[in-house]
Amino acid sequence: MHKSSTWIKRLLNKPENAFMCMVDMSYIQDKFNLVGLENTFPDYESALSVVLDDAPLSCVAANTASRSAAELVYGLVHARYVMTPRGVAKILEKYMAGCFGHCPRENCNRSAVLPIGLCDVVGENTVRIFCPRCMDVYTPPQGVKGATVDGAYFGTGLPHMVLMTRPEFIPSRPRGRHVAKLYGFRIHDSAYDLQRNAFTEYRRSMQQPPNSTSTATADITSTKTSTTAASSIVSTTDVASTTTTTVSSNASNQTSRLENMINAYRRAPLLKR
Repeated sequence: MHKSSTWIKRLLNKPENAFMCMVDMSYIQDKFNLVGLENTFPDYESALSVVLDDAPLSCVAANTASRSAAELVYGLVHARYVMTPRGVAKILEKYMAGCFGHCPRENCNRSAVLPIGLCDVVGENTVRIFCPRCMDVYTPPQGVKGATVDGAYFGTGLPHMVLMTRPEFIPSRPRGRHVAKLYGFRIHDSAYDLQRNAFTEYRRSMQQPPNSTSTATADITSTKTSTTAASSIVSTTDVASTTTTTVSSNASNQTSRLENMINAYRRAPLLKR
């Protein structure tokens, strides 16, 4: 039977700390387990005394800074404790009871999840949930108790420590994934990439300045004119004007046909099976 302080019990009774578990007093009292924490902030000793119930209750209630520092100390100790065999066992109890929620992915069939932090630095992110079935990380839904606690209080390796040390709790992988279909026909995996690239190219061509066609026409005209330098001035002028008119008309015809095709596609009603 492991003794616990009344301050820790009050802390864990808060709904926002529902993900956290009870750290044994013997673990907190062992100075070896707290190595490195004494340099995290100046009020470490007073905050630790609050966690261990060594500080007077009246002083704790009146000092908001002491309560915040004590919660920070407990959270950092909690991150170390859950990586121990006894901490893993307590996390597993909550995991089997579904205290951390369930995976939002449809193919996971509401598989139980484990808490995980995206960063080991306090104040960076809130806790996330890790699904052992699809091996992915999600943000807890709004309204879930314990979803607002700092992710550093669990660390980035908690789910992996739990599953690697207790492999009997590893669920089977999902049998399938969502298959995209349109009117009953399966859509190829690369279809969306092809559509996006085609639209990007079309938008880029439509955004070109109007004088780009005339510039290309002038280049073609000058090239043709240079090959017929021995001809008369009148004939060179006629060839250049004819080439300019032909290239310009071809470019305008292609642009108009493309616009007509797009407009017709947009106006077309959806097909029914």
